[in-house]
Amino acid sequence: MATLARILATLAFLALMLAGLGFVAAHLAGRDTREQLASAFSGTDLLKGRFTAALDKQVIAALPKMSGLEGLLSGLSYRVLGDAGALVRAGCPGWLFYAEELVETPGGDAHFAARLKLAAKIRDALAAKNVALVVLPVPDKAMLAAEQLCGVPVAAQARGRFGAWWAQSRALGLDQVEIAPGWPAANGFLRTDTHWNVPGAKFAAARVADAVKRRLGPGAQAMKLDETAPKPRVGDLMRLAGLDRSWPWSGPQPDVEPEVSLAIARTGGLLDDVPAPQVVLAGSSFSRNSGFLEFLQAGTGTEVAQRSRDGSGFAGQLLEILMDQPEILAQTRLVVWEFPMRALTRPLSEAERRFLGDAT
Repeated sequence: MATLARILATLAFLALMLAGLGFVAAHLAGRDTREQLASAFSGTDLLKGRFTAALDKQVIAALPKMSGLEGLLSGLSYRVLGDAGALVRAGCPGWLFYAEELVETPGGDAHFAARLKLAAKIRDALAAKNVALVVLPVPDKAMLAAEQLCGVPVAAQARGRFGAWWAQSRALGLDQVEIAPGWPAANGFLRTDTHWNVPGAKFAAARVADAVKRRLGPGAQAMKLDETAPKPRVGDLMRLAGLDRSWPWSGPQPDVEPEVSLAIARTGGLLDDVPAPQVVLAGSSFSRNSGFLEFLQAGTGTEVAQRSRDGSGFAGQLLEILMDQPEILAQTRLVVWEFPMRALTRPLSEAERRFLGDAT
């Protein structure tokens, strides 16, 4: 079915190209266009590129807007064939999954083994600085919301990633937070996005907060959580599949989520008198979505410095701190390291190879 969808998409693309050529030919044949091009057709204009620039301008003016057509094709392919493109898989009802979570990565076992070594080196590097470490491995959406896959195939490597990590990483002696037991299943993830939703972020943050409090004790900062009224949120998987441009009838409906905010009550003194947070959150986009940071701070009663970034993968942001910004850890007592488990089998980044001492 997916192959047929791609063939149809290719034929549709060729048809669009021919249609575009027809639009250009018709536009260039117009009297006004021919006169404008003729006025720029001289030896000097040709040498200085002015004729080419004028021709480019007319070609662009001839083409109809394509984004709507692309969105229509993506929507039709999704609605009729259940195909969400090469990077996204369509579950049900209206659920999308990141293909990277589902397929086998060549060399994945070697990448996995290297990341076990990385985790050990990160543990030792932070211990040498007298900084405690709490680790949050985030299981795949395809595992925690498996009922919504509705027959979408999952490679053996992807199915085994979660169990392999827990079986082999326990020997490292890491203080890890496990969120799969008790996870609210499909109610913990956004349908059209790779990330957890507000209830999922709240659940995970509560588990991490318990671990932080066991190490540092409860904080005493006064904080107030707030949530806006729910509103539509177009997920990253919708954008990746080109379904954010589709008509409402042709694609999944966006999720509806509130936005979470946190107000921290500070007492006495000028801004310069406020001590730096002693807890650092160094994770991936999961740490930046659906109020995870806010729930973590409220759960610990402690201000947490947000050092996470989108695309951090396994340990991209934490390694950047350790190798390039170690001064951040000077007043830090504890680091929360969050990573998506789908990153375990990806090829190693340059920073990961450098931290391992592999210059190749």
